[in-house]
Amino acid sequence: MNNRKIQWQWQWAGAVNCYCNWRLLLLFVNWSALGGSWVIADAQEIFPFSVGEKIIYSVEFGFVHAGEATMEVREIVEVDGMDCYHLVSEEETNPFFSMFFRIEDRFESYIDTTNLVTVRYEKHIREGKYKNDSVVRFDLDSLQAIYPNGHKVEIRPNARDIIATIYYLRTLDLQVGDTVFVENHTDGKNTLLEVAVLKREEVKTPLGKFQTILVQPDVKEAKVFGSRKGLKIWFTDDEWKIPVKIESELAFGSIQAVIKDLQFGD
Repeated sequence: MNNRKIQWQWQWAGAVNCYCNWRLLLLFVNWSALGGSWVIADAQEIFPFSVGEKIIYSVEFGFVHAGEATMEVREIVEVDGMDCYHLVSEEETNPFFSMFFRIEDRFESYIDTTNLVTVRYEKHIREGKYKNDSVVRFDLDSLQAIYPNGHKVEIRPNARDIIATIYYLRTLDLQVGDTVFVENHTDGKNTLLEVAVLKREEVKTPLGKFQTILVQPDVKEAKVFGSRKGLKIWFTDDEWKIPVKIESELAFGSIQAVIKDLQFGD
C-alpha cells in the first residue's frame, strides 16, 4: 500500500477552510455493484476508512452537553484465522451529567477486511448501576453466534452487528429513496435490518457545515449510542460517507452525537 500512495486533498465545507492530506490507492478503481465495495485491479479491497481513523463526537441531550463519544478503526488483527478491522465505539458522560446518570459504554466489533462481516462482537456497558459484559463469536463456517455461556444461535450469511453495519453502509452508493437491507444479529436475535435513505440535508457541526445524506436504520432490536427506539445517521454526501451526526431516540427524549473532530487514518 505504501508504495502506491496518492495525495488527495479534502476541503471542509462551509466555515472550515482547511485541507487534509489523504492517501489512497486509486489504480483502476471500480465500483462493484454486487459486493458493494471498492475494488482495484489486483483484487485487493479499498474502503472509505482505514486504520487510524477516529471520529470524535460531542454528545448533547437537548440543550445540555452530556459527554463525548468516539468511533475508531483501531487496528487490523487476526481473529479465527482472518484479518479483521477492530472497530471501537465508546460513549462516556461528562462529570456534570454523571451526577444524574453515568454512562461509560464500549462496543467493539471485529469485521473481516474483505466482506466487512462480523467475526467477533463485544459490549461492555456501564449505565448507572447496570453492568453488562458480553463477547460473542460469529462462526462464519457453521453460521452460528456463540455466546459466553456456550449458547449457540444460528445466524444468516453476512450477519453484522450494528457497529459493523454503520461502516458497511459507508461503502455503499446511497441514493435518496433507496432502501438497503442488512442482515443483523444482536442479543441472540436475527433481524433483516431495513435502512431507509431519506434525503440530502446540510448539517451544522462544531467542525463546520457538511452536505449530508440522511439514513434511518430500523434498530428496534439493536442499540447504539443509547438508541432503543430509533436511530438516524447523517453521512457526508461523498465517497467517504463520514457519519457526522447520529441521533438516537430514547424512551424519554433524544440524544445527539455531533462530530467535533476527525483524525484521518493511514
